[in-house]
Amino acid sequence: MSTPLKRLERPTVNQDLPFQHLTWRVQRIGWGVIALVLLSALSGIFGHGPLSETTLRHSSIPLSVEYERFGRYQSALTLHIHVHEGAALQGTVGIWFSDDYLSKVHIQQIMPTPESAHIASTGMTYVFRVAQPEQPADIIVDLQAQKIGLISGRIGLDESHAFHFWQWIYP
Repeated sequence: MSTPLKRLERPTVNQDLPFQHLTWRVQRIGWGVIALVLLSALSGIFGHGPLSETTLRHSSIPLSVEYERFGRYQSALTLHIHVHEGAALQGTVGIWFSDDYLSKVHIQQIMPTPESAHIASTGMTYVFRVAQPEQPADIIVDLQAQKIGLISGRIGLDESHAFHFWQWIYP
């Protein structure tokens, strides 16, 4: 003879469905934030990328400057300066940096080496010898940020023909 099967009672589990729905919602928001940070990093908001790299140019200034908007404190930053043809006078061209920018960065190296440098109350001008004034010239400035946060300044052929630009420096 078989014994009749007893129906077992299910153990009681305490449920808090509103809390469970809240944690799912918080989890989805967290995944969204992680995705936004990842996409921002890939696009260059933290350095090297399409949102970071930019070029300054204006039709009235025979100069263009390529630089990164975002950098890191005391890490290498590079300015690529392109002097357009005909900008050199008497075989030389001057590149002026505003004093407020130079006070927040440390210039590591300038290629080619400037022929001379002139200090004024508003900034510093580096003078370069240009072999062929009718040809464009390239100047590369390697520098290091000495301040965290927003760095702004001006760069150009002289104070009256200069671009205003900014860089955000992360710690």
